[in-house]
Amino acid sequence: MSTKATYGLACAAAFLAVVLTYSNHFRNDFHFDDAHTIQNNLFIRDVRNIPRFFTNAATFSSLPANQSYRPLVTTTLAVDYRLGGGLRPVMFHVTSFALFLAQGIALLVLYRRLMDASRPHPMNRWLALFAATWYALHTAIAETVNYIIARSDIMSSLFSVLAVLIYASRGRARTWHLYLIPAAAAVLSKEQGVMVAPILFAYTALFERHLSLRDLLRPRDFLATLRPTLPAFVVCTGILLMGMSLSTNYNPGGERWPYLITQPYALLHYALMFVAPVDLTADTDWQPFRTVFDGRVFVGVLFIVAAIGTAFLTSRRKISRPIAFGILWFFLSLVPSSSIIPLSEVVNDHRMYFAFVGLILSASWAIGLAVPRLGSAPRVNVMLTAAALIVLAAHAAGTWQRNIIWRTEESLWLDVTERSPKNGRGLMTYGVIQMQRGNLARAEEYYNRALQYTPQYAYLHVNLGVLKGAQGKREDAEHHFREAQKYDARNPVAYFYYARWLASIGRTEEATVLLRTALELSPAHIEAKELLDSLSATRLTTPEQWLERSLRQYQGRFFDDSIASSREALKLRPDYAEAFNNICAAENQLGRYADAITACERAIAIKPDFPLARNNLAYARSRRP
Repeated sequence: MSTKATYGLACAAAFLAVVLTYSNHFRNDFHFDDAHTIQNNLFIRDVRNIPRFFTNAATFSSLPANQSYRPLVTTTLAVDYRLGGGLRPVMFHVTSFALFLAQGIALLVLYRRLMDASRPHPMNRWLALFAATWYALHTAIAETVNYIIARSDIMSSLFSVLAVLIYASRGRARTWHLYLIPAAAAVLSKEQGVMVAPILFAYTALFERHLSLRDLLRPRDFLATLRPTLPAFVVCTGILLMGMSLSTNYNPGGERWPYLITQPYALLHYALMFVAPVDLTADTDWQPFRTVFDGRVFVGVLFIVAAIGTAFLTSRRKISRPIAFGILWFFLSLVPSSSIIPLSEVVNDHRMYFAFVGLILSASWAIGLAVPRLGSAPRVNVMLTAAALIVLAAHAAGTWQRNIIWRTEESLWLDVTERSPKNGRGLMTYGVIQMQRGNLARAEEYYNRALQYTPQYAYLHVNLGVLKGAQGKREDAEHHFREAQKYDARNPVAYFYYARWLASIGRTEEATVLLRTALELSPAHIEAKELLDSLSATRLTTPEQWLERSLRQYQGRFFDDSIASSREALKLRPDYAEAFNNICAAENQLGRYADAITACERAIAIKPDFPLARNNLAYARSRRP
């Protein structure tokens, strides 16, 4: 068999190994942030909302504090919802996995190109195949592939890799700046995509201008390297700033200084997980360090100094520059989450996804440089091949097990409580699962444990309110619901669950007020909308009440519902001009101008002197093709 055919079979075997390793994850549940970005996000339920994703960050999540600007991700979620006929996790997993496989193929090409640029050699393709397969099977990567909304990391990383590939081609695609398309897409998928610009800068310095990192300290070399990558900096930064201006409700949380001094140790944690991913968890119980005199701060800084020193050292020679580039990729990719911007979690395992693109390159190339020193005897080659297969098999086995842990909410959060026993959120979430199963005593046990670590956690008080309500302890229930509002007054969840409990005990007027507050905070909160509609429908007996409801729905941009309510008003009063006008206005918003014209003409026929109807009619006629 020819060498080319052997390599082709090896590529096919690697591809099959990745597919088989992840074959047990496609029916895994929605988890964690999937709830507010997918399950309770009204906007993804209609693909006609796709243009709005690019102009309104509120469409990303039903929770205001989580409404960041990631329109490409939301677009794919809307398509999945449409193709899957609803909230079918398998459709969402198929799309994420297809994107993941595409990134694996792109990495194979990128790794080969970088290796050949440093030392052309027939073994490079095998080393690149090992590196790409290692990345795809690495157990830590499973934390991202299993988590549907973490598709943002997959998409951002994929587009970043493609941007570097196109830029490195140095052909017409480079001349025409086509690499800016995937670079822009990376930022439109997740904010970390902005780091593709400095990554391109590092590539230009090391592989095109053949500079060491020390050379870049000279202003002349720095500026000469910056010049060809400047378009990427302009485009990526511009999109990032635009997204930040649209994400007016986004609040990452956290204290700046404690978060910052914790990050050196967090970076060390990620590096250790690369070597031995034995401490993975969907939600850690790490807390920010309170002082720089914490010994872990020193250890983390020492790691950074050693790693950057290694990058400087390996950047001096052409043959070792892939190691330096990989280290720089690792640190640059983590700048958005490990710097002065405090996020709600100081450590998160899915942040390793983008960063490990670099570490895999560094480690694989270091191995490649060491192999010739071991000799070329057949026995050595067999041993090296066996060692590579053992590493890949070990990671595949670990990934298979992580897929099982991610299967259900109960299995995932039980694992969190065991691996992160001081995580109040994890304890609370496992308690929620027990409450849903009717195990109220066990749920209360976990809630009380969570209170020890997160006494001001709004979600915990919401769930305690639900629990106390189920136990018939009304005063306790109201206390916890109000505590939730006190600790997080901008969170619609605190209002929705309180309203749901109030409605269950017959206090519908109070419930209605709270539901309206929830929808003002988050128009995409579908459960609040459905409950409000249900409560309203039980009391609406006059056309005026239906019309008022139609107006509220219009203001909340629920245009189809607004039309339906106006039609209910017309059933009670067929000559209700205002109802026809509401239908006209809503049809205009939906772009159905022929229907809008018909409704406005009916309104004017009933009430000739009706300025609003005439204005809406004029608008419909001007927009109709």
